[in-house]
Amino acid sequence: MSTEPLPSDWTRWTAERLALEIADHNRRYWDDNAPSINDYDYDALVERLRTLDPDAPILKSMGPSSQRTMGTPVTHDAPMLSLDKAYDEATLLHWASKFQGELVMTPKVDGVACSIRYDAQGRFVLAATRGNGTVGEDISINVKGLVDVPERIASAMPVEVRGEVYLPISAFEALEGDFANPRNTAAGALRQKTPGRARAIGLRFFAYDLLGPTFETETQKNAQAAEWGFSTVENRVVSRSEVQSGYDAYVARRAQLDYEIDGVVFKANRLDEQARLGATAHHPRYAIAYKLQGESATTILKEVEWSVSRTGALTPVGIVEPVVLSGATVTRISLHNWGLVQSKNLTLNARVVAMRRGGVIPHLENVVEPGNEMIFPPTSCPSCDARPVIQNEFILCDNRTSCPAQSVGVLAHYAKVTDIEGFGQVWLDTLVEAGVLRTPSDFYRLTRGDLLRFDRMGEVLADKLLDQISAQRTIGLATFLQALGISDLGKTASHTVAETFQTLDTVRSATTEDFLSLPKFGDILAQRMPHRIAQASGMIDALLAFVTVEDAVPQEPVSGPLDGQSFLFTGTLTQMSRNDAQDRVRALGGQAASGVSKTLTYLVVGDAGKAGSKLKKAQAAGVSILSESEFMTLILGAS
Repeated sequence: MSTEPLPSDWTRWTAERLALEIADHNRRYWDDNAPSINDYDYDALVERLRTLDPDAPILKSMGPSSQRTMGTPVTHDAPMLSLDKAYDEATLLHWASKFQGELVMTPKVDGVACSIRYDAQGRFVLAATRGNGTVGEDISINVKGLVDVPERIASAMPVEVRGEVYLPISAFEALEGDFANPRNTAAGALRQKTPGRARAIGLRFFAYDLLGPTFETETQKNAQAAEWGFSTVENRVVSRSEVQSGYDAYVARRAQLDYEIDGVVFKANRLDEQARLGATAHHPRYAIAYKLQGESATTILKEVEWSVSRTGALTPVGIVEPVVLSGATVTRISLHNWGLVQSKNLTLNARVVAMRRGGVIPHLENVVEPGNEMIFPPTSCPSCDARPVIQNEFILCDNRTSCPAQSVGVLAHYAKVTDIEGFGQVWLDTLVEAGVLRTPSDFYRLTRGDLLRFDRMGEVLADKLLDQISAQRTIGLATFLQALGISDLGKTASHTVAETFQTLDTVRSATTEDFLSLPKFGDILAQRMPHRIAQASGMIDALLAFVTVEDAVPQEPVSGPLDGQSFLFTGTLTQMSRNDAQDRVRALGGQAASGVSKTLTYLVVGDAGKAGSKLKKAQAAGVSILSESEFMTLILGAS
């Protein structure tokens, strides 16, 4: 348990409010079977709380409340863990890089997780809900007798069959009465005390896992379950290059399926790889759910408009026939970039799947039917009329100095990061158009007279805006770096750079080799960073005439069994992230080094390989090399 206090009263208050909100959503989902938000929004709340207060008790108490458990408690022989989640292809591929062999892809049926036990004679013993993952409740009376659940199987050993109880959409639509949705109806039916009720309304069961017998692959499990008489969720073996197209296929077929899905599950097919990867207390490392990001619906793409970002990228926005998503009428959807328009063979009047991700603008998820009119790239920038340039999947306006939209974007980003409030889109558009603002340093040149020349700008508002600017004349290094808007130098990367180099001068003089020593800075990013910082020199020098950049304060070292030892990580770690590994070293008194040197104690090479140039340098410097497994043994012994 961490004993470090939360950073501020505001943070503590926010964490407490989040915990209460999550507890309420847990109750609605588990106890009332009536969730009020979708999975994507719920996951965002949980991740926000985990960032603010990772030790919050609510993060360890998912599942139904004890007072609402109606059946006899059943302790699971092996925990029924949740699945880790991915919301984009990059996250999915990063997960898949940690093991060998093919993947098994199955739709993630939106039902109620269920465990069914059979004895050594193959006879049905009991069925239980997942519950909190460790203890569920006995629902045998409602599961025994379902058409997909045999009363006896041809097994000479105890077997546990895990799967999903669900209500087919066709059965749900045939019900008379006010029912929320198939998943909640199924959950409610499983709590009924009337025998046969679940079968009567049409509940079904999909098997997706077998525990007990020995197998070599997931596909063998599915084949055995089908041979015993279970309906198995459809599955297909895929390579890593097929995961996105496989996901897209399920999204396109979603309306034709007779069961609800909320994503696609991917597992390592080889069980020896599953055993090697193991599990956390929350989820198995060998499986992941590629979740649908929100409510989706089909609509027609009527037009494409182009907007300009602060980086000069021309972004296509689709104008669609009105469609309701998450209770809001949507007429505009993001098409991401020119590369997506091309890769999807997108055309006007196409029937498309629009999906809403939480509160942000809905986006194009898939093309269901092609249209009849081609989409062409713009011939001029909609903001400054400059001729755009096509670079791979992006269309760019190279007029960085006098494109109004880019200037507004740069100013808005700087103001947001540095907490200069009051300069909304309308005021920034007005001030840029009038030539009063162009670059971030112009904020600090503003005078009362500059502002009072505009309609609707009274003395009180002008003074408030100037006070906001004056309050941000001393800026921390990490915040300053992020505010520059340098590509790939976002919040996390800026903090990493600031903590490592500590001063702005050191950052500005850092070389590719220096950046290569930072965690998550690969070869390409490390090569780009010195050039990108040099490109921002004009903005940096202009700002330094008005602001003071505070040096980053290094963290105080912790004393422990690894005192005096330094560790550098390279390659892909399989048992934890690189940041987690560095945190473990620091917690035990060691140092997480930023580069190879003769004073480095150990270079740790991830078991998944891809060690790169650090390994050669360490070998040449006579540094001790540890495999990831050896590192784990070392820190476990030191803990």
